[in-house]
Amino acid sequence: MRIFKDTRATLSLGIAVACLCGVATALGRQATEQKPQPERRTTPIYATHKDGTPAADLTAADLEVQVGGSPVDGFALAKGGSQHKLVILIFDTATISSNLLSKSKKIAEKTITQADGRVRFIVMTIDPGAGLRPVCGPSTDKGFVLGTMAKSVVSKQSEYFRSRATSDTGIRDAYPEWRDNPSAKMSQEEKKRDHQQDREVGTIIITSLWTLNSILARFPQSDKVVHLYSCGIPLGATVNRSKFTLDTNPNTGSEHNVELSSPDAVIIDQFKAAGQSIRKSSALLFLINPGGTRAGQDDSTSGEGSLHMLANESGGRYFEGADKDIVEALSATEQGYYELSLPPLPDIPGPQIAIEVRSKNPEVMLATVSQLDHIRRFAEMAAQEKQAVIVSVLTDGLVGDIDLKITRIAVDIQGAGDELQLTAQLPFELSQSEWDIYKVWSERGKGVVTVEKEHVLSSGPLLSFGMMPRENTVQNAALVHAKSGTVLVCQGKDRPKE
Repeated sequence: MRIFKDTRATLSLGIAVACLCGVATALGRQATEQKPQPERRTTPIYATHKDGTPAADLTAADLEVQVGGSPVDGFALAKGGSQHKLVILIFDTATISSNLLSKSKKIAEKTITQADGRVRFIVMTIDPGAGLRPVCGPSTDKGFVLGTMAKSVVSKQSEYFRSRATSDTGIRDAYPEWRDNPSAKMSQEEKKRDHQQDREVGTIIITSLWTLNSILARFPQSDKVVHLYSCGIPLGATVNRSKFTLDTNPNTGSEHNVELSSPDAVIIDQFKAAGQSIRKSSALLFLINPGGTRAGQDDSTSGEGSLHMLANESGGRYFEGADKDIVEALSATEQGYYELSLPPLPDIPGPQIAIEVRSKNPEVMLATVSQLDHIRRFAEMAAQEKQAVIVSVLTDGLVGDIDLKITRIAVDIQGAGDELQLTAQLPFELSQSEWDIYKVWSERGKGVVTVEKEHVLSSGPLLSFGMMPRENTVQNAALVHAKSGTVLVCQGKDRPKE
């Protein structure tokens, strides 16, 4: 073996990368064989009549399709889900109460149990501070998904958040530091604190939506449908408040104050941009408001307006009401679900491929994507993108749709001074090839990952390399042959018990 370049590119990836890499998944289920281009692509379609009932009897002859601005023939239309369908369930555990989260989980349970057995599910949560956090998936195992969701999706709403009208709960002593102050001063401080908390809610949700876009980009060959369970951004967070002193009484020194409110264009524009980005991410968004009609849309604690805004900007749909009503509405929507299969497409330049699907019947409304992402090919990725994918592989993370053949191999591990010496058996046909060695240290409980990479030329069937042990870390390594898409995940050999 000859090492002709040692990049030693060390990178502390922090919480954001840890979030993207934290979805537990089976490596074998993510491994895909390389396929020749061009390939058939699929896209999801939800069809309804103008009266809201599902259009359950469409055929390919009822549609017109354009890709890249040109008409397309030879497409097919299949009703129901398939292995291409990926449903991402996201629970806003940061800002909704435990009773509303329980309602959300009951609705999601029905979605999972009623789904086609080939549909894959990912479960995620929006947590305070951390933002979007993966819980499990992608998986077709309904029992596993339901069990993990029941155990790991729990409310993390701060006990100091005031009782929102949507929560249907009271907060005990929400402002303890102001209990001895006069009521007028306490009222002022409550308003300030409420406004700050509403802002925090808005920041968490907007940041999580942008993280979601990065995750969706990892699944260009999947028909992605996102279910977001959230009460949205409170109306109070979307306004700026200014306080003016109009007059001061010279005798008493008292002030006459006036507070003016105006829309906060910055946060509104950020929310709209997040919705528009989801529209471009080749995914459909369902917004499910578990608080529903408990608060009027004009109530300062209601986030209904923000959810309608997000639905409009993303091209998604909004659901609210009692548990039973939402379950029935989602079930009816699924009766109008189709998978459009396109013929092999020409090589269209640009970051995405524009697609337009129209119904020939003006009484039928279609909800579908407007863009297709190009297929992810590992060999064509930039170095940083490759590193992120391999870190996902080594941390049982979110690999997504990519042309990799991932295999676990047993390696021999020997102590060699301060280093461990690992020796791996290479595939015969690749025994004299260029390999990238990725070494990853994950700090326990800190969400910090450090990566080192070596580029080597193997000269035989055995490849040896060193790895320095580090305290309080989980150590992993992988050998990557980029040209063939071969990834060998190293694990120690089982040794006989003494």
